Amino acid sequence: QKTASGGRRRSAVMRAAWTVLACALVPGAEAFGVHAKWSSKVHASQVVDIRMPMPSAAPKTKTRTLVKPGLAQPAKPQQQQKTAKAVPKRKTESAYVPMWKVILLGDEEYEEDPVCGVIVEVLPDLGPDEARNKYHEAQATGDSVLTVVNQEHAEAYVSQFHRSTPMVFADAQPE
Repeated sequence: QKTASGGRRRSAVMRAAWTVLACALVPGAEAFGVHAKWSSKVHASQVVDIRMPMPSAAPKTKTRTLVKPGLAQPAKPQQQQKTAKAVPKRKTESAYVPMWKVILLGDEEYEEDPVCGVIVEVLPDLGPDEARNKYHEAQATGDSVLTVVNQEHAEAYVSQFHRSTPMVFADAQPE
C-alpha cells in the first residue's frame, strides 16, 4: 500500500489537510459531503490543523449607578450633542452667475466669407446673416459683441476663435 517514495501516504495526508481546510473556510461544507473525519490510513497527529481562529466580538459592558434613597443623585454624564453636517447650497437657475461678453475684434486683413463661416461654426446660435452683420459692425467700429454667456463658455469660445482657420481675433470681457 505504500510506495517507495511514500506517495500514497502523502496523498492521504494532503486529502485530510484539504478536508480540514474546506471545513474551516466554508461554513456548511458537511452538506456537500466534506467531513472533517480522519481517514483510517492517516493519524490525526500527521495533519496540521490550519483553521484560523475566528475573531470574537468583545461584549459590551453596561454600567449601572445605584442610588440610595435620601442621598444626592449623581450627575448624569453629558451626552454628545449631534452636530449637523454642513450642506452646500445648491445652485439654481435663480442663482447669480456673472455673464461675459464674447467680442469680435475688427481687423483689416479679414476676408468676409471665411470669418463669417468661422463665427457660425463656433457660435451655432448665430445664423449666417447675423454673422455678416456682426462682421461689418466689427470692421466699422473696431469690435462687436457676438454673444453673452457665462465666463467658462466665453473663454472656450475665444480659444476656439483663436484656433480656427483663419484665425479670428476675439476677446471675453465681464458684462
